[in-house]
Amino acid sequence: MRVGLLGPARGDAEAAREAIEFLLGDAEVDQAIYLGDDREALDALLERWAAEVFGERYCDDAFLRRAAELAERGEPDAIEGLLRREAWVKKLGRIRELPDPPARAVEMIADRILLAVYDKSILDEEDIANAQVIVYGRAEEAELRRFGTRYFLTPGPLSAGRVAVLETEGSGEVAAALFETSGVPVWRQPLARRSGKVNVLK
Repeated sequence: MRVGLLGPARGDAEAAREAIEFLLGDAEVDQAIYLGDDREALDALLERWAAEVFGERYCDDAFLRRAAELAERGEPDAIEGLLRREAWVKKLGRIRELPDPPARAVEMIADRILLAVYDKSILDEEDIANAQVIVYGRAEEAELRRFGTRYFLTPGPLSAGRVAVLETEGSGEVAAALFETSGVPVWRQPLARRSGKVNVLK
């Protein structure tokens, strides 16, 4: 399983598109969590993007109508092109957004609880005690901090051109990686289960 993490876009639609293209394309994440607090801007971007790819505002009815029209004409290449466009639009549906605060997004990756928020300062002791990986968006730069068996991870703002990926490995372990949105790896760190050490990666 792979979970992508996108920091706040802060109005930079091009940075958001580049990050999403990398995560959904080259990184092949199962889902990507947007860690910004401007959901309306992201929703508008995804809707415009889907319409651009599909050729009109995307919905199930529009797809079925166009598929029926192409089937009547018997144009295999055109039908294949429509299916490719629909597949990319469906990929955009893998982008997840945070709920309104003080709610938190909770996911499972392997056997670990992943807690996602925009601003980690809203978390209380119970939140932190129940999660093994805490990811957040409000930060000036990418960072991974380890406190015992818990990790705090942020990809930083998208203006820095970086995204993070959490993925399971063969033994059920979890690793975190930071990438440039161009696809260049920056660092990779397995997430240990037990240790008293404190590690900081920037």
